[in-house]
Amino acid sequence: MIKDMQKAFKKILDSNSIVLVTHINPDGDTIGSALALYPLLNRMGKKVYLFNKSKELPKQYDFLPNFSKFKDKLPSKYDLMIVLDAGDIKRTGINEEIKVPIINIDHHKSTTNFGNFNIVLNSPSTTLVVYEFLIANKIKISRDIAQAIYTGLVSDTEFFLYRGVDERTFEIASKLVKAGANPAVVGENIKGRDSLAKLRLTELFLKSIELKKDARVAVGVLTQRDFLKSGATISDSEHLVNIIISLATVKLAIFMRELDKNIYKFSLRSKGNLDVSKIAINFGGGGHLNAAGFIGEKNLLEKILEGIEVEDV
Repeated sequence: MIKDMQKAFKKILDSNSIVLVTHINPDGDTIGSALALYPLLNRMGKKVYLFNKSKELPKQYDFLPNFSKFKDKLPSKYDLMIVLDAGDIKRTGINEEIKVPIINIDHHKSTTNFGNFNIVLNSPSTTLVVYEFLIANKIKISRDIAQAIYTGLVSDTEFFLYRGVDERTFEIASKLVKAGANPAVVGENIKGRDSLAKLRLTELFLKSIELKKDARVAVGVLTQRDFLKSGATISDSEHLVNIIISLATVKLAIFMRELDKNIYKFSLRSKGNLDVSKIAINFGGGGHLNAAGFIGEKNLLEKILEGIEVEDV
């Protein structure tokens, strides 16, 4: 993989105009990954663009340098695309044909390896893959890079709670802090900036929760009407699936968020060895052992429940 990383970095060196692409409905990992590479490429003299198809970005990450530079349209000309934290190119929301080389940097188990260069590692976050990529190419980790990588790490692991977090994870986290990452600032921004609208949305979500399969499966649903009623944004709902998976008896959590009429984003979380990525892949999505997702019609919930036996969870 080190040789692959070095080949990908050589492609960066040979390019002049580079677009950093994050996935739709962005989280801290995809944003942190892009903002870790942006200052480096900028200092290398490259023309760098930050792209996210979504009109709305989660504001809790606006403390990171260069956050305001994200645009929802691709530049007219560029000669290299770096896609970050997207298991499939469809996750970027880009529908047009891409005519330039792609470097795919990711940590998803279900990745489709769609890039000309695929830098994919089994890692707690894509920002840690970015870290390994930089180290493999002897790049010094500056303060702004460290802050962005650390932010993506704690965002995607819920502050080191998930499986996959190991000794190497904490070793890198320590190095990031030594390089200038500020855990207190990151924590205050991610966990300490909730709006009243977010709390109202949480209340509506809690009222929707249903327990199934002898209380081993929990389902929570939010409709577009719930967002309008609460005044909340899409990013205000990202934490909700973690609420229902925290229930003592629950082994599988299903959060359904309405995106359009009868079209829902399914977010899945599990405990133990229940592999929700297999469920998501079956419906055209992807993810990890204990965290995955896909988009589909509401009736897919019945198919998920029909395919799960109580003893499986």
